[in-house]
Amino acid sequence: MSKELRPDSSFHLPATFWITSLMFLIASILVFVPSLILTVQYAEHGTYSYLKLLTDSTFSLKTRSHNVALDFSPARIFLILSIAAPIMGLIISAFSPLLKKRLGNRLPPLFTAILAIEGLACCAIAQSNLISDTERTMADMNSQSLHFSQNILGNFLFIVLLIAIASSIVEMIGIRAHLRTLAYPYFLWLIIFTILPLALIFFRAFFAKVDGSYHFTLDGFRVLTVKRTVSARFYGQTLHLQEYFSVFLRSLDYALWTTIGCLLLGYPLAYALAKRTKRKHLKSSMLLFFFVLPMWINTMLRTYAWRAFFSQNGVLNSFLMSTGIISDPILFLKNEWISDIIIKLVLINDFLPFMLLPVYSVLVKLDDNISQAAHDLGANGRQAFWKVIFPLSMPGVISGIQMVFMPALTFYMIPDIISEGSVTTIGNTVQSFILNESSSYQQAGNVLSLLLLVFVLITMGLLRNQDKDFGDNGGGMVL
Repeated sequence: MSKELRPDSSFHLPATFWITSLMFLIASILVFVPSLILTVQYAEHGTYSYLKLLTDSTFSLKTRSHNVALDFSPARIFLILSIAAPIMGLIISAFSPLLKKRLGNRLPPLFTAILAIEGLACCAIAQSNLISDTERTMADMNSQSLHFSQNILGNFLFIVLLIAIASSIVEMIGIRAHLRTLAYPYFLWLIIFTILPLALIFFRAFFAKVDGSYHFTLDGFRVLTVKRTVSARFYGQTLHLQEYFSVFLRSLDYALWTTIGCLLLGYPLAYALAKRTKRKHLKSSMLLFFFVLPMWINTMLRTYAWRAFFSQNGVLNSFLMSTGIISDPILFLKNEWISDIIIKLVLINDFLPFMLLPVYSVLVKLDDNISQAAHDLGANGRQAFWKVIFPLSMPGVISGIQMVFMPALTFYMIPDIISEGSVTTIGNTVQSFILNESSSYQQAGNVLSLLLLVFVLITMGLLRNQDKDFGDNGGGMVL
């Protein structure tokens, strides 16, 4: 009797593969469509694609008082890489099943993540280097009157590449995009406290009250997509971005670094506390209580304490001056780089318990016999951790990332207090829109809230694992 033929499950492609492929396809198209706006004397003078700037590398314009001559050749290498990166990513995605069969499941997503990061970086660097300071000086203009900025398609290209990076990383570490089905007993709670408020936000985003009745309008989107660019500095690069898109990138930068910092600090700490708890046969760790204790203090008070610590006459400056290390106080909060680092440190300090608790709760329940079995099978300490302990603790890690990243994206109190109002985040923007007397700006606040909700849902979909991945191995997952 012949054996029944079964389909080969090794060629099963996760949802993140299709997301990555689609994002690279869209990015490949967007680099060939006009996405960069050239502004001369505060007026738009044409929209260009990356390919057009590469093939037509000179620009000249004569106005009443200025002669503008631009040469885009110095940025040619970045323009080439901006075009090549998404195309190469799309090719690798197309041959991903074959590459996975030959190289394993991890390397192809790693290559696509690197290409997406390269494409994003080259697009940003190319935009900031298309016009040099020398050319602005010769034209007798500043960076505000002569610059390249992105239109809506350019902003969309950045978002597409960010999603490609996220989905490639998720595929690389073996998590499949999935939104869990809502539990039936909580339907009433969800309807009252989640669905109805969201429905109200959705209604206020598209309908405005005029003469006693509500009418459909897109004024909120028009406010958010207004053609007003601002100069934003990210890691030494000055980019001319659409005003609200630059605010979103700033908030995303804070959220990502907060999540990474909390994970790098929280996981080793949770691991040490869990080992100590099991070694001493305790039900819980008192040390964990001391790490959670600061959460009982008001966040605003803690933030003002940090600002006082780094202020001109604060504790840090007083200590450095008393020890003779410095003679004059350092303006930590006025320096762009130092202030940005301080904001991220304070955010990490504030959100650390939200990463520590879920990771600790998983690690403390792991049986020590699991690690011992790995050693009996020939694994050393490092191999036992990366192949056994860490994969089994992934549910706690994913929960910690969700509990840190989502609130940090919209949290504005710490950046606002530390920077003394000089840094605008997405939370500030939503608040200012909602409190504005203009109905158009109030609509824009609701529209922005909906866009943030969509971004959060995409992020949760990438982080959430399928139910069987959490249940088949005793609460963990195998990488």
